[in-house]
Amino acid sequence: KTKGVIMKKTIVLLSLLFFGTATMAQLSIHADISPRAELRHGYRVMLNEDEKAAGHINQRTRLALAFEKDNIKTHISFQDVRVWGQEPQRQVHPSLGIHEAWAELTLQENWAVKVGRQHLRYDNQRFFAINDWLPMGQKHDVVLLKHQHASGEAHLGTAFNQPWAAYPANFGTVYGINNYKYMNFLRYTTTLGDDGNLALMAVADGYESTFNPNTLYVRGTWSAFVRYQLGNINLMINPAFQHGNTRWGQDISAGYLRTEASLPLSETITTTTGIEIFSGNDATNANDDKYRAFDALYGAGHANLGFMDYFTQIPQHTREAGMINPFIKNRIRLNPRTFMDADLHLFFLQNNYVHNNEVINKYLGTEIDLTLNYGFNEFTRIIGGFSMMFGSESMEIIKRGSKDEPAYFAYIMLRIRPKLL
Repeated sequence: KTKGVIMKKTIVLLSLLFFGTATMAQLSIHADISPRAELRHGYRVMLNEDEKAAGHINQRTRLALAFEKDNIKTHISFQDVRVWGQEPQRQVHPSLGIHEAWAELTLQENWAVKVGRQHLRYDNQRFFAINDWLPMGQKHDVVLLKHQHASGEAHLGTAFNQPWAAYPANFGTVYGINNYKYMNFLRYTTTLGDDGNLALMAVADGYESTFNPNTLYVRGTWSAFVRYQLGNINLMINPAFQHGNTRWGQDISAGYLRTEASLPLSETITTTTGIEIFSGNDATNANDDKYRAFDALYGAGHANLGFMDYFTQIPQHTREAGMINPFIKNRIRLNPRTFMDADLHLFFLQNNYVHNNEVINKYLGTEIDLTLNYGFNEFTRIIGGFSMMFGSESMEIIKRGSKDEPAYFAYIMLRIRPKLL
């Protein structure tokens, strides 16, 4: 009798699992557990003689649920970001929040609209990035219209931001947050024959005036992103131009250029060399009424200008003098699961900066980044890195600290991203 009861319960359980699995066939669940230990000794800024190294462990935990059926897709991800020990053991300070929450509806065969909090990630993530290095990441509250055509794909995005405060305002639209109040962008991608692709993008973002919240200043950014495969060499060029007004009303006229070439030296080694240029203001030209410091919008700094993160926010981190960054990056494949990166960056101001009535030397410093990336299994990676910055006297002026103090940064992280369902 006992065996019969157990058998019936087993059949009921299996039936529930079968039908539950059938109804959840379009449901997927992903997790992200990423603790990272860091040792900072001259990270972001150089040290003074009496300053000591800092260490901590941060952790990002995410759970993402995605559902797809017929002409609709939905995605919700929950996120907790913390530094170990930030709260007492017997206290709880809730920190779980919504990282992404969007729905995408297919309107017709080639048209779709995606609405809600979402990642914007394009090309090499120079202007729109998810900033995966930051524990909290980056997202936008956007309506995104997508159109697929035989000749290419177009994305039209629009956003309008307001603070919640106690309740949404009944009168006025004062924003008061250091973020864009509204943003529109249009991006079109197409192929260039069989060996290349082209992306054209225009962005208009509006910020409230620094002096009058009822005044909105709009900045325009135009860019082209080209990749082309020439034999075994992968070429990339990315020019951009900015105009419009700053938050304090000054006219903008700024430019940007990144170009690089990647070449496999052997079956296991690939090298990439290139240069990135941000225009800047000339402190010796008092008659120039234009703002010429290019801003990289909402892109990733860590992946582009060195892992020491000295220049993640252009133009603020260059005193608005701009940046020239020649670089060489090498990837060495040690085995199918493991690779090592060895990168070299040189940093120069693009334009003149004056300190104590003298124009400083434009050379700022040299950075070396070493990274080891090991795939423990198909969803787990162990990543460790060590970086050093060799700053100059000009770096002392731009980023404070002493060039005689060794500046280094080390980290090791565990990145676990399984698909649970």
